[in-house]
Amino acid sequence: MYSCSVPDEPRGQAEVLIPHGWLLPNLSLDAVRSLQRGDTTSDLEKGDLRLAGVEVLVARNWVKEEFWPRIQDAVQKGYAAEKTYTFMRAHGDRRRSRRPKKSS
Repeated sequence: MYSCSVPDEPRGQAEVLIPHGWLLPNLSLDAVRSLQRGDTTSDLEKGDLRLAGVEVLVARNWVKEEFWPRIQDAVQKGYAAEKTYTFMRAHGDRRRSRRPKKSS
């Protein structure tokens, strides 16, 4: 028997917009997409990189060194859930409540 739980409402999406001036030259959209979940959209619009999805990953080697300390400013929707030396992960929404404990 299979069971599937569907959330009452769709999860929010994170949106990250990295301006053209922050990006390293010759950034490949294929390289960007290879790090994303299957449901994440990745587009280059007028040179700006736009990523949208439940979880979005930004690699440090896409961004000019001087802009990495400010990379969380590129998050338009959602929040920067984790930032390390090599990447930033943005999520669409925070959990509104704790998961109920399983009854034994």
